[in-house]
Amino acid sequence: MRKIISSICILLLAASFMMLSGCGNKTEDADKVVISIACTYSPTDTGCKIINKSIDDFMKINPSIQVKKMWFTKDYYPKLATMIAGGTPPDIFRVSPDMVPIYIQKGVVMALDSFITKSNTVKLDGFYPQVLYKYMFDGKVIGKGKIYGFGTDWSPDYALFYNKDIFDKAGLPYPDRSLSWKEFRDASLKLTSRQGKKRVFGSLINNVFLLIYQNGGRVFSKDGKKCLLDSPEAIAAFQYLVDLRVKDKVMPSYADMQEASQLELFQTGRLAMFLSGRYYVPILRDTVSGFRWGVAPGLHSKERVNMVTGPCGWVMSKRTKHPEAAWKLMEHLVVGDCEKELAKAGYNIPVIKKIAESELFLTNPMHLSGVNKTFMEEVRYTVPSPLTPYLATDRWQSVVKDELDLAYLGKQSAGTAAVKAAKMINQLLSDAMSQ
Repeated sequence: MRKIISSICILLLAASFMMLSGCGNKTEDADKVVISIACTYSPTDTGCKIINKSIDDFMKINPSIQVKKMWFTKDYYPKLATMIAGGTPPDIFRVSPDMVPIYIQKGVVMALDSFITKSNTVKLDGFYPQVLYKYMFDGKVIGKGKIYGFGTDWSPDYALFYNKDIFDKAGLPYPDRSLSWKEFRDASLKLTSRQGKKRVFGSLINNVFLLIYQNGGRVFSKDGKKCLLDSPEAIAAFQYLVDLRVKDKVMPSYADMQEASQLELFQTGRLAMFLSGRYYVPILRDTVSGFRWGVAPGLHSKERVNMVTGPCGWVMSKRTKHPEAAWKLMEHLVVGDCEKELAKAGYNIPVIKKIAESELFLTNPMHLSGVNKTFMEEVRYTVPSPLTPYLATDRWQSVVKDELDLAYLGKQSAGTAAVKAAKMINQLLSDAMSQ
């Protein structure tokens, strides 16, 4: 009996010790500042893996901060909207820059100017101005006023990718400079061949707004209150794009694009030229093996213009309870080791000039030869894609797409598509500004 009691006492003492130890761990965890961060996430994406590891490294360097990762593999923006509406947004979250002015007007995100003033590492003149533009807003004009976030890793989105084997077969020299619209069209005609399912398309352009800028036009007035798609410059850009697809038949038709994506057409050797950004390089490097390909400068008409839609980046919630800790994490992601690792991997162009022009990126021997130089030369011609603070980008762009689709199907002229799109968008703008 005495032995049984003794055993019970030992067990109770052990249990008490374990409980005390457990309480000690909980106290230690409770002492940490918890910062939540949200992002759309793919476990196979190089950039996502780098960000994930970089946050782990941040927690090792800053043991008093616990980062709660909220990675979403699908439905990111609807879930983010639900959290914001419910009053429980993440402390830091990743967004498309076109959404930033809307978040600012709704009071969702915090201005970062006071943190930047005190920072030893974040210096605005060290960034490419194109990557800051959409994160600045004074309540009326985008690109001015306080700054509310930072894009990370970016690219001129419309350099020329081309299939060298198709060029060889057509007897054409590889493009090594900016092609004019006429030169691009002439090459597209010569590169288009065969019929049916084996048809090779000479080219593909997906962005009429780029062409409008190249032709000396604009999509919106400077204050964003008026759509200018009914201008002669814009109408000519619509016409050029529709002619390539409908009249010249050098681009995949509306029906072709329902069956195969741009990437699939290029991967299978059925597309000779298309326009895209630096982020496409690792994709093609890993998925194309049946032919040789290259990258050349973008196009020009009256002006030589490239365009950047992003970069996606980080913003801080206005409701965060730990702004100093959240800022510390943002510094790490934007100008710290995370951006350096992205540069080393060749994922995209770093947003920091000093990193982009260093051996980590520009002359990195592990990257595809000559590609970084081509994209860096395009930077000087690159402008932010069109944006108005009064209307969500996907809403006005869907109007343009619908009108262009009707022109592609032969149901209206290119000029009519441009004029109708301008009229509808201006009505939407008027309705939005009157509310």
